[in-house]
Amino acid sequence: MKNKEETKRRFINAVGEILKNEGYSALGVNNIARKAGVNKGLLYRYFGKLEYLIEAYVVENDYWMTFSNKLNEFISNNKSLSSQHLVTQILQNQYKFFLSEPEMQRLIHWELSGDCRLMTSIHNARESNGQKLLEMTDKDFENTKVNFRAIAALLVGGIYYTILHTRFNGGMFCDIDLMSANGQNEILKSIEQIVGWAFEKSKTK
Repeated sequence: MKNKEETKRRFINAVGEILKNEGYSALGVNNIARKAGVNKGLLYRYFGKLEYLIEAYVVENDYWMTFSNKLNEFISNNKSLSSQHLVTQILQNQYKFFLSEPEMQRLIHWELSGDCRLMTSIHNARESNGQKLLEMTDKDFENTKVNFRAIAALLVGGIYYTILHTRFNGGMFCDIDLMSANGQNEILKSIEQIVGWAFEKSKTK
């Protein structure tokens, strides 16, 4: 059993290494097995097929896929924070996480690059986990003129796009150097401001 788990770990780690250094187009069975130093037949034995191996990697590493497991702990450790500040921190953490994870950047780029059933399935699972964030805010925006789900869609989409733009096209975006610590801090402050404006607006009749 130990050898099985070690072998599965080597396969999963190989997926991350290939994503980081070569991109999603290099995620072939032979390349993964070679990088893992394991016979490719074991990939099929332990994961069934390549897509299930990639899915196992994503489930372990994607911010929103691990979100549901961490949310209760995060709330427990921050009981004094309002839902406004909790949501702000969660979105800011997503920005910092995605900025520091080239493997996840490659995966989102893959998801946006074409029709892929695996990426569609992963996107749907990510959406399901992200619902927990939205449910936290439902009571704050009930019977108001503010649609926080639409605002969250723009924020999450903006986080993905600005970071992907920085990685693949260069750091300047709307005259902000997103490669610099100062530029990144401005994005984090803006997330806080937008969430704050939404909560403030929800209190006006």
